Amino acid sequence: MKTLLFVDDEPRVLQGLQRQLRPMREEWEMNFVESGGQALEFMAAHPVDIIVSDMRMPHMDGSQLLGEVLKQHPQTVRIVLSGHAERESVLQLVGPAHQYLSKPCDADELRKAIVRAFALRDLLGNEQLKRLTTRIKNLPTLPALQSKLTEELRKDSPSMDNIGETISRDIGMTVKILQLVNSAFFGLAQPVNSPADAAVYLGLNTLRSLVLSMGIFSQYDQNTCRHFSLEALAQHSWITAAMARKIAQSERLDFKIIEQCFLAGLLHDTGQLVLAFGLPGEYAAVISKARNENVPVWQVEQEFFGATHADVGAYLLALWGLPNPITEAVAMHHLPARCAAHEFSPAVAVHAADFFAHKLSGSNTESPPQLDIAYLARIGCAGRIETWRNHCQEDHPL
Repeated sequence: MKTLLFVDDEPRVLQGLQRQLRPMREEWEMNFVESGGQALEFMAAHPVDIIVSDMRMPHMDGSQLLGEVLKQHPQTVRIVLSGHAERESVLQLVGPAHQYLSKPCDADELRKAIVRAFALRDLLGNEQLKRLTTRIKNLPTLPALQSKLTEELRKDSPSMDNIGETISRDIGMTVKILQLVNSAFFGLAQPVNSPADAAVYLGLNTLRSLVLSMGIFSQYDQNTCRHFSLEALAQHSWITAAMARKIAQSERLDFKIIEQCFLAGLLHDTGQLVLAFGLPGEYAAVISKARNENVPVWQVEQEFFGATHADVGAYLLALWGLPNPITEAVAMHHLPARCAAHEFSPAVAVHAADFFAHKLSGSNTESPPQLDIAYLARIGCAGRIETWRNHCQEDHPL
């Protein structure tokens, strides 16, 4: 049975949660405590799958509690369920918390968030990868881009266009900004899919606080993982994103879906960054074998870890609350036939864009991905491949 721990210093709130979630008592073991200290004592004696904590509590607030949970029990999914708090207080949770829910929270919304979190834990079977991914507070960024962003934010009159462009060029920056903006704390009616729009929404003061004072981004040391280049990954991801957008535009899709295709393309290889950053020795061996045997790196990942970078990346993005179309496209960009919907989707756009982007790079270090022609034919898109290629060639000759 899955174990939940709810933490709130108001007994009436805990009683309300018990009433709201009573229908789930046959599936979940639910525990309720009134302080951070009690929560840590409980977790020292009992494994907990998900902790749901209030923000404002005496002695130990939600940020401090979840920070301790991150250090002592990194495998536990960490969710904040809190009322209106000062923005600065909520920003302190950018590292320790995976997701943010606003209080009062509709019972169905809360139940769905918890069900999704439990489903995620079942999705990634490798316990090592699960612990690694759940422990991550942020993804490393390219030093040059982080320096560029810092320099822009320190100007007297920074350009939001320059800030948005810089963030959208970096996987780590994009994921972190979108995690925050799409949280329930901001209460947006629709998810934000554009890193540039997310930067505008946060505003200069918040961005300055996050980047200059709190240091939510960490630079990547290129020597961490042999054979792995974050710069090359960033360039490939940017080209894939641009091509996925072109493909979606050629299908005359709604602007919202076009932006989803771009974002999914930008983030499709997030899992490679997780693996290279978190398991550098093992991942260097994966890359080496893929190159020596001329096979796709994701197939060697499956052999080594029982999961691929697509699985790991989707797990992290879903854990951090990014929209379902994005996480699905990331999860299935190698194997789009696994998609639930048999029609054109962001997963299809990224699958094709990833293929074209690898063709453009002409890399001989490993076997490039292949198009799933059978699946594209099944959904009526096989005849569109040349049209997609032509649209992509407008900016990137193939």
